[in-house]
Order: sequence, then structure tokens, then C-alpha cells
Amino acid sequence: MTSTITFAAAVPIGAWHAFIPHAFESLANQGVELDVALLDASGDPRVVEAAEKCPLDFAYRRHGPDQGQSDAIDEGWRKTHGSVVFWLNGDDRLTPGALKRVRDLFDCNPDIDVVYGQSDFIDGQGRRIGQHDQTEEISDLLLRSNIISQPSCFVRRTALDSIEGVNKSLHYVMDWDLWIRLYRNGARFLHTDQTYSEVYIGNDTKTGAVSPDRLTEVFNLVRRHAGYWPALKSTVALAAHTLQSRRQQA
Repeated sequence: MTSTITFAAAVPIGAWHAFIPHAFESLANQGVELDVALLDASGDPRVVEAAEKCPLDFAYRRHGPDQGQSDAIDEGWRKTHGSVVFWLNGDDRLTPGALKRVRDLFDCNPDIDVVYGQSDFIDGQGRRIGQHDQTEEISDLLLRSNIISQPSCFVRRTALDSIEGVNKSLHYVMDWDLWIRLYRNGARFLHTDQTYSEVYIGNDTKTGAVSPDRLTEVFNLVRRHAGYWPALKSTVALAAHTLQSRRQQA
């Protein structure tokens, strides 16, 4: 039976990273029907050059300023078609055959709205240094901890549209906020141990920073859904985990 599942990927880029050509290549090699939107706010000619040289036929390209990563993701999804959406940062990449495996799961589970899996961590040389250790089966734990790895999460567009998409006012926890709103809206999640992406981990990444703005967004998100004390615990735990990871990478 021919699958009706198609994909749409937003690729928001705020600065040049040496992994960007690999991110493009990983999308081009998936072998599925896929719209890719490139949202490049870097102002770096190397991004343009990488886009021109890669084998992708972009459905949409924008090189110029935006209002931040969430705004770019929203733009990319609006400018593409595809019944299942996701986003891939320029320093991440999909594993070979990832989208075919995701497509098979959606085909076999027509009642499922979200499929999410595992991510491997890689260093600056692309070497595997570990695996995401905080992914879990969907439950109310999501209200206190982000148990979904963003580049390995794929959402039916119908479910996305029912909650009006990504929250463009957020800059750090827009993925977590999106999962919570889907969950609270009754979306059905399927967790799998399959690895769909490789995620660069380094002190120069947004998730490698312990910034007041990031911690504030985390605290406010958890407080809104789980209360003050869970918010305080989650924020402190995130700061401690990030600092420990930075020391291990030093």
C-alpha cells in the first residue's frame, strides 16, 4: 500500500556551523517525499554557499532577518506542505532512513499524532559521545521535565494546526511548550527506542548555556503547568545538569 505520509522540515539557522552541510545532506538522503524550508538569519555567505551546493531542492528559502528561532520555524512550516512536520537545527542531522521508519510508524498507527524517538549526542568532530538520557514514555512527567528529544519528534500537521502551532514568543522552550500543548489538547504520542537524529553537544550551543533568560522560560513554563515548587526544582535541576555537561566537555 502506498503511504499517504509526507514530511515538511523547517531548518532555522542563526549562525554558521560546520555541521550545516551535513544537516542538509542528511535530509536529502531520506528518500521520502519531503518539503524543506531554509530560514537563514545568519547573514553568513557560507550558509548560502552550502545551500547552493547541497542536493536539496528547497521548497522555500529565506536569507535575511527574522524575529528569532520560533518565528523562523513557524514561517517554515507555513511555507511548506507535508502531513507530518518537524524541525532540524543546522548543527543536528537525521540518521539514515529515519523518515522512512517514522513514516512506517504513522502508517501502522493512524490514530497517532506524534512519533518521537531517541537522539545520539556527537562532538565537534561528529563522534558519538552518548545518547539522550531523559526521553521517557509520555505521561504527566512532561509537565515538569522535557522528556522528548526535539530533532527526533514528528507531528501530524492536523494536530499542530489544532493548537495554532509553535509559540513565537519563546526562544528556549518552544519545543517543550509545543509538546505540552499537544498533550493537553489530547494528542496521542508514540514513543520508540529507534534513533532518528544526531545532536551536536557543545558549550557554544543554546542548550549548553545557563542563561537567565533560558532559566526564566523554564521556570515560567513549569510553574504554569505544574506549580511553583516543581518549577523551582526543574529549573535548579536543569542548571545543575547543564553545568555538569559543560565541565565534562571542558
